[in-house]
Amino acid sequence: MDIAGLTGKAGLLCDSTFGQGVLNAVTGRGWWIGRPIELPGSRPLALEHGNIGTQLASWPLEHVVKCLVFCHPEDEAALRLEQERMVQEVYRACCESGHELLLEVILPVDMARCDQLYIRAVQRFYNLGVKPDWWKLPPMGRQGWQALEQVVTERDPYCRGVVLLGLDAPEAELAAGFAEAACSPLVKGFAVGRTLFGAPSRAWLAGNITDEQLVGQVRDNYLRLIALWRQRTMQ
Repeated sequence: MDIAGLTGKAGLLCDSTFGQGVLNAVTGRGWWIGRPIELPGSRPLALEHGNIGTQLASWPLEHVVKCLVFCHPEDEAALRLEQERMVQEVYRACCESGHELLLEVILPVDMARCDQLYIRAVQRFYNLGVKPDWWKLPPMGRQGWQALEQVVTERDPYCRGVVLLGLDAPEAELAAGFAEAACSPLVKGFAVGRTLFGAPSRAWLAGNITDEQLVGQVRDNYLRLIALWRQRTMQ
């Protein structure tokens, strides 16, 4: 991390199913650590390892609970209520255990998507009494960020902020999203995966590149995104 000047400014999202060794290695080293709890792709939301309270009993406090929910303000009532109950359960468990919560909201790909719908989704969770420490949301336009900042400031002035998700977007699209987010101090950084390792991983799985080349390409992709993120503050 020193090659990019990220000491004390970087982190990772890592689950215990495939990354327990990584979690063990980075815990206690000053990294920001987000730890997913959702069953990947579940809708309605389900937890991968069962009861959240039982899980958190063994987690270090520095591990941030990352919960992804595929939801939409226009979801049919039964689905919406089921998902909201699960998110409320996760939030209450975090309040009891003292762990921070990052709530990641993604609108389903087969339904309408726009900035205002994401803002409505955030407002709905606040209406339910859910106040995550962090939000994870896709890039929005400047007006969207300004509207979201007003909502968050009014409903939870102690919110730590927003990190941007990537949705496998190409680098140029993320760069544009970074620039749009520069208007809002609420946006603290980005947490993307497939944009970094998607193409290199496919090449590696096909046997077209070596382990070392895989690592090098992912590293280079990450360094370019870091540079793009820093440039957006100078525009």
